Order: sequence, then C-alpha cells, then structure tokens
Amino acid sequence: MDKIDAALVIENLRQAGLGDVLYVPGQESYEARIASYRSLTQRLKPWAFVQPRSTEEVSQAVKAIVRTNDCKFAIRSGGHMCWAGANNIESGVTIDLQLLDAVTYNPKTEIASLGPGARWTNVYTQLEEHGVLVGGAREGLVAVGGFILGGGNTFFSCRGGFACDQVVNFEVVLADGSIVEANATTNPDLFQVLKGGSNNFGIVTRFDLRTFKAMEIWDGNCVFAKSSTNDLIRALMGFTGNLTVSPDAHFLGMWTYTRQVKDIYVMGILTSFDGVENPKSLRHFMAIPGRKNMKKTTIAKKMADFGMPAGRHERWFTLTFKLDIRIVKKSTDVFEQFVERLEGVIPDGNFTHYMVLQPLPASFAKHSVAHGGNVLGLDRVHEDCILFMTILEVATSQLAETVYPSFKAAVEEVESYAKSVDGNIEFRYLNYCDSSQDPLGSYGKENIKKMRDAAAKYDPDGIFQKRVPGGFKISNVKV
Repeated sequence: MDKIDAALVIENLRQAGLGDVLYVPGQESYEARIASYRSLTQRLKPWAFVQPRSTEEVSQAVKAIVRTNDCKFAIRSGGHMCWAGANNIESGVTIDLQLLDAVTYNPKTEIASLGPGARWTNVYTQLEEHGVLVGGAREGLVAVGGFILGGGNTFFSCRGGFACDQVVNFEVVLADGSIVEANATTNPDLFQVLKGGSNNFGIVTRFDLRTFKAMEIWDGNCVFAKSSTNDLIRALMGFTGNLTVSPDAHFLGMWTYTRQVKDIYVMGILTSFDGVENPKSLRHFMAIPGRKNMKKTTIAKKMADFGMPAGRHERWFTLTFKLDIRIVKKSTDVFEQFVERLEGVIPDGNFTHYMVLQPLPASFAKHSVAHGGNVLGLDRVHEDCILFMTILEVATSQLAETVYPSFKAAVEEVESYAKSVDGNIEFRYLNYCDSSQDPLGSYGKENIKKMRDAAAKYDPDGIFQKRVPGGFKISNVKV
C-alpha cells in the first residue's frame, strides 16, 4: 500500500462528509464488507470502502476520489461478477452501492424505480405487493446495477427483450460529480450506451423501468440423469425454435457436477409464466424421466428458494452459437471430458462445475429494437441461438490457478468447433464473461463507436477508463 495516497484519499472522503460511511482496515465493518462478497475470488482488500446512502453522496465520493491524483477505485452494486477486480480493488477505494437499495412503484406512471444495490429477490417481493413485476435476474442475490448495465437476460426476455430494454430512464453520476438523467429525450446517446455498456460512462444511481402485471407461475426444478443428455438436447432444439410462438415458456439446462454428488446430472429449470400447467411447449422436457417438483408459485417465492452458494473460488466463461445440434452435443461432450480431467487433478472431487445451455432466440433482439435499441448488437443476428455459460468453483486460490488454463482450453475447444461448422456467433454476454473475454468488442463496430463517442463526451478525462480498472473497458477494445 502507498500509505500517503491511501491516507490522502481517506482524508478527502472524510472532508466530503462521508466519514460515517467510510470503512478502513482494522474496523469490523471493513471486514464485513469484504466478507459480503459471495465469491472468494473477489474478496480483495481496498484502502477503504465507502457506502453512499444517496445519489448526492455518490457524487461527493466520486469528486473526493477523483481529486486525489491517480487514485483508482472500484464500483460495486452486488459484486456478483466473480473475477478478481471486477468490482473490488486492492490499491484504491471501493464505492459500495448496497445501501442504494430502494424499490418504489408509481401506479400512475406504472414505472418502478430501483436502486443499483437492490437485490432481485427484494425487487420482486416488493413489486408483487403492487401486483406488478419487471424483467430482472434469475438469481435472487444478484443486484440491479451491474445486471442491467451488462444487458440483463431475464425470465421475460421472450416477452420484451433484455432488462436494459425495459429501462426508460437512468440517473447517473458522471466523472466530474454532476448528476444527470439519461432517457430517450435527455442525453439519448448516453441512454443507449448504458444499455449494455457497463461501467464505462458513470455510476448509475437509479433505474426507472416499465412494469407489467404479475401473475402466478407454474415452475419447478427437474433433475435428469446424465444418460438423458441426448433426449434433453433434442427437446432444447425444438423448444428454442418455437419460443416466438410460446414466449411464456422458459427452460434453462444445467449440466452439473457437485462435490456432494460426485457425478454429472442435469438440472432443468422449467417455467410457464402464464401459470398454465404442463403447457405444450414444455411437454418434451416433462416426458423425459427424472425427478420433478413442479408447482404453482410466484417469481418472488421462486427467487427466495434459489441462490448460488458462496465461499468458493470461481471463474465463468460464455459463448454464443447457432442452434445447431452438433455444437450443442459437442459442448456436453467437452464438459464431460473436462470433468473427468478435473477428477484426476482433484481426486477428492471437491469442486463444482456447471455447463448451462439456454435459448437465445432472434426474437430477443426484435423486442430490443422495438424499445429503442441497445448496444449489444444482437440485431445483427437473425437466427435462433444458444447462450452457453460454464462455471468452475474450487476450494483454494492455488487450485483455481492450476485448473484455469485447462478450463479456458475446454471453452476454446467448443468455440473452435462452432467456428469450424460456421456456427459461432460473435456476441459475448458481458455478465457471464471471464476477464480474458471481450464482450464490448463483440457488439459490432457501430456500437463500439457509439460507446467510444459517449465515453469521450461524458468522461473527457477518461476517469472511468483509467481510474476504474474493473470491468470491461471500451478503451481496451481492439476493433
């Protein structure tokens, strides 16, 4: 630690009136902030945490940090992105937005206003009290901020596009501490690039979203044997191709190895959002033998029952490829082979590995365009696709470093195969990306230019490029 720089920025934050929400090493509250990160990979030790209680305090924090020469900082909403440094920092200050967790609803405008630190379980619970919902994360402890700024694939993307497409207004603190609105008529260029452009332009302190009527759903988790893989793949192919006519159906398949079971099985998450039991769109999955617990419930209750475990070192990767049964089958084969290799490296089986396949139909982008567009670039894709994601969790940082190269190589094997059969799609979903991947560069030249232009306009000194190293930087895109 550079003690002079650390002492100076801490003093500047105190002078800004933030002393009672400033946590430094040696305080229990500082250790509690570190422990609040779900992934051990993210439990870095900054010079200080500052936890603003309002947009004005975010502004004061930004101004205090920026005027401390060369002081770097991180921005955290929920801290779900797991690679080291994505939303925490060692030599610098972490602005922790978790106290900005308000959820309000205006029945006259039918707009929900969400703080970046609000967790999606709480968002759904509070909005359901008003009989409405918004499209949000599918894991309850994910926070609003990073999820929406990364695009946000939701349960309801077949109905209305990504979470970012439901936003009608952003409240943003810029690098100079000014507070601005970004919507279709005020700062419209900023409005568009915030829909997928992540933390390159400012700190969003409020998201205003359209709502829709909340309904009871039919939902459950189904556990299938590994031997059902081919049947599940065939069902996934047909299901994805029919989503345009069945937008209320949802399926997510998780090929899973856990340290408890020590074998591969498939967890299928099946949902009918209009509440229809055993709808035609899901019957091919329901016909496959397995352990099923389907029931009528609500989104809020579903989220309260589901959450990823904490306290492990983890890495994520993602790909997108065409709806091609050859590539889907290749991904499951590579996953199984990688698990076998891991069992040799980790003989006690103390690891967890997921490979997730989910539909990414062309209709998602059509909804996005209808709402004014985003910068994800999926409007260039005119065919149904599969969004691939894989997660590896291990017990120690040393083990994580040991297995990372082979994990990355397995993903690259799937990607190479997809390219070999003309099935690779350039798009990389930012919220699932590893630090070695380039989601912003996958959005296409036109959107890259929009993001670069907006960054230069709203952050001319490049504060969010040079002083906020976490996340994916538009200045690092090579295109």
